[in-house]
Amino acid sequence: MMGRKKVWALGLAMALLLALLNGCSSGGNEAANNTSTSVNNGSSENAGDTGNPVTLRFSWWGGEDRHAATLEVIEAYKKIAPNVTIEAEYQGFDGYEQKIKTQLTSGTSADIMQLDLPWVQELVTKGDFFVDLKTVGDFDATGFDPTFLDNFGVYDGKLVAVPTGVNAYCLIINKTLADQLGIPTDIQWDWDTLYEQGKKLHEADSGKYLLLADHAALTQDFRTMLKQRTGEQWIKEDYTVGFTKEDAVASFEWLQKAMEAGVYQPLGEADLFFGKLDQNPKWINQEMPMTTSMSSTLPTLKTVLPEGTEIVTALPAIAKDAKNTGVVVRPSQLFAVSQKSQHQEEAVKFLNWLMNDPEAAVILGSVRSIPPVKSSQQAAVEAGKIDPAITNAVELGLENAGLVDNSISNNSEVAKILEDVIQKVSYNKATPEQAADELIASLTSKLAEIKDRTQ
Repeated sequence: MMGRKKVWALGLAMALLLALLNGCSSGGNEAANNTSTSVNNGSSENAGDTGNPVTLRFSWWGGEDRHAATLEVIEAYKKIAPNVTIEAEYQGFDGYEQKIKTQLTSGTSADIMQLDLPWVQELVTKGDFFVDLKTVGDFDATGFDPTFLDNFGVYDGKLVAVPTGVNAYCLIINKTLADQLGIPTDIQWDWDTLYEQGKKLHEADSGKYLLLADHAALTQDFRTMLKQRTGEQWIKEDYTVGFTKEDAVASFEWLQKAMEAGVYQPLGEADLFFGKLDQNPKWINQEMPMTTSMSSTLPTLKTVLPEGTEIVTALPAIAKDAKNTGVVVRPSQLFAVSQKSQHQEEAVKFLNWLMNDPEAAVILGSVRSIPPVKSSQQAAVEAGKIDPAITNAVELGLENAGLVDNSISNNSEVAKILEDVIQKVSYNKATPEQAADELIASLTSKLAEIKDRTQ
């Protein structure tokens, strides 16, 4: 698992683009019939029965658009599985990870849960928390790209989780606002152009900033810079750091000067909306034209803007001399079924319907980015439920995909160290030199500790 690169990218790109193109060009009735046939195992006629009453808990995080669509799809399932009651447990991102991990440890988690990739990578090393979808129930995985599924959902031969969508890290741009401000939207951004455009904008109007970002976004930017400088994982598979002090200093220097120039909103203001950037008044009031984020967040970010606002996507910043693009393409999230569920087969049955049924695909649209199942992509495209800007982001990401993060790079303890140091630099509590020294020393110590625990 940890050593897997982007071997799946080209095949997935071709399958994805073919599905989207077919969906856009096929005749309505014929395409609809083909879609229904290809996902028969997940179709409504097989999804539920009229047996004994069953209650399932389903937990997820997201914005209002994701909540609304997921609640609607739950209502649709009631019509075909009237004996099944699904209790929705949903919230924003902040605090969700800790809640899920606590529930899994105590055996009180929901039957079906939405998870982030780093959590799955970490949790599978700590216990047997999830059912094997290959052996429990009748989950149809034939519509997924097999290598994508294997890279991100299979651990020790078990299918413990399935991707909710194909997600790409990208620039999400309010083109309507950018055009008004004279900011280009048709260029390949690099770190120099981000700095120059952001500095220029903030100097012209001190209330405006180029990039919407909380500390998580800054952390991702820093990791991307390191990958582009080194061409390697930022944490190696032997549990050592994959960068030099010089690499870290240069990346911290860029971040520090960008914060000082007003490229980013001050972190003390931005982090008031950590995990819910769409609620930041600077974005809502159109005082920031861009953000770097996963493509799955686009619908929520767009919903809060005035009707008719044009949103476009582009590749994130790539250094002119980059040794690797650093572009992240990964599952939007993953769905898993709890090993502690009292109704595992019914939970798997619902998950199968959710991922494979055309009706579910049309309701959900792109609230978790591009559906990972070919027939679901086609159904959503035909219904006009996939935002072209998301399609563009995923296509660009697949064409320019960087290294797939290894598991240790996504470890939560490792991530916390970087987040803490990033915040010190952002608040001018540490110089780039001091930050680099602290980061390398803290990571080296923590990685040795993790290695001792896991080997």
